[in-house]
Amino acid sequence: MTLSAPTTATTTAAAVEEEQFEDELLRVDPATLVVGANVRLDPRLRKSYVDNVRTRGVLEPVVAYRDDDSRLVVLFGQRRTLAAVQAKRPWVRVMVVPKPDEADRLTDQVNENDHREPLTVAERVTAFEQLALCGVPAGEIAKRMSTSRPVVDKALTVARSKLARGATQRWEFLSIDQAAVVAEFEDDAEAVKRLVVAAQRGGFDHEAQKLRDARAEAAAKAEAAAALTAAGITVVDRPSWNDEKAKRLSELKHGEDQLTEDNHASCPGHAAFLDDEWVYPEEDEGIRDDGDDPWGDDTPAEVDEDAQEPEPVSPYRAWLPEYVCTDFATHGHALRWRGHDSGSGRKTVAEMTDVEREEARAQRRDVIQSNKAWDSAETVRRNWLRTFLARKAAPKTAAGFIAGSLARADHAVTSALTGGNGLAHDLLGLPDQAPTLGRRAPAMVELVGKASDERAQMIALGLLLAAYEEATSRNSWRSVSDSTTRYLRYLEANGYELATVELRACGESPLPATDTNSATPAAAEA
Repeated sequence: MTLSAPTTATTTAAAVEEEQFEDELLRVDPATLVVGANVRLDPRLRKSYVDNVRTRGVLEPVVAYRDDDSRLVVLFGQRRTLAAVQAKRPWVRVMVVPKPDEADRLTDQVNENDHREPLTVAERVTAFEQLALCGVPAGEIAKRMSTSRPVVDKALTVARSKLARGATQRWEFLSIDQAAVVAEFEDDAEAVKRLVVAAQRGGFDHEAQKLRDARAEAAAKAEAAAALTAAGITVVDRPSWNDEKAKRLSELKHGEDQLTEDNHASCPGHAAFLDDEWVYPEEDEGIRDDGDDPWGDDTPAEVDEDAQEPEPVSPYRAWLPEYVCTDFATHGHALRWRGHDSGSGRKTVAEMTDVEREEARAQRRDVIQSNKAWDSAETVRRNWLRTFLARKAAPKTAAGFIAGSLARADHAVTSALTGGNGLAHDLLGLPDQAPTLGRRAPAMVELVGKASDERAQMIALGLLLAAYEEATSRNSWRSVSDSTTRYLRYLEANGYELATVELRACGESPLPATDTNSATPAAAEA
């Protein structure tokens, strides 16, 4: 075909030269093309790109020139050519042009790559939405785009949220994953601000989990309050230390009798506030009742050696009522004691100065907030571990960490290995529970037995990481441990982003400004 070359400026704007030249457009087996010199030293062919070429072919023609032996030498389209070969495409379109001089080749190859502008998240979301409107199912969209189904689902979630969609247009640093979380909190403007700040400054996953936990906590508290209200009990806020009227029943007596929930129920001041507490179920609460008593006829039942032991019920947190009298003096009650300490030598609240009371309040707030932050970070950390440990091969640093952990023989490691290492089963995706003390773990043994050497090393790393993880707790941020620090820093070295509370567990004292609650950039202001 004959093409007219575009006009080009030379020494002056008036000096215009037009020339005619012949280009060829051919269909060529990509395996016959010669990949010539290219400024891109590594083609970096991702599997998703090759899969896309396998499915859709090479849509943009490769540009090549003929050498002295009439071979077609690729000038532009190195990656397209190599992907087509890997995907076993029978042909690609090739535009044949005159051979350029070396300076032009280098210049044009750099410019071709530098001047490509990738799609923004907002544009990608719109494209996925348009495909869905064309009737293309989400799974087919994922296949066409060589991406995962979860990415498509999140993009369509963003498309359905006016706020999240607008956020991707306004703040281009938001990823599809982050925009989907924004959609999750679209009815909470303050939460959205915190998420945008975290997306810009770091710690997004941790901030998102804290928001989820806070929302779940608020819902659980509201449900508990509704149950009390339905039972006719007034729900109040926790009384302050210096409240002259409202006191807990545990602090009160009527005559010589200590007040309790039962004997105080008829008092007009009877009320309750809700407290977040640990619940430790009795052992027999975990036993499943089949409705039949095998010992009812006083005859020893036949023992089924293959029967599974009842699953224990783990401790859990719940909002429990703490009962109070809202005006104890008016209702004839009295304090059981007045300002006596426990003999510990510590001042009572009444004995403290205003400064000391404020310091005590600040410490208590820090403990409450940091404990909640640790719980949220634990969720993020364990989700990250599940993804990390699913890899086929361990990182290069795994051997050193494994050897070091065995040499140190930390209590976390010896305790987990002798106690069944239940968390390792969870993190490595095994459906069964770990064995009891002293028994082997058949599922874990089978997993290792079927693994390649590379995967087996990753499993070994997972067993040790799970051991250290299981040894962490809310105390980890308050009492810095060398083994916990070593563990968390290893996760960080492999791509995990430590939360502020986890940095404290490593002995750091992050500045308050790292808390997204205390600093919101102008970009996040609606």
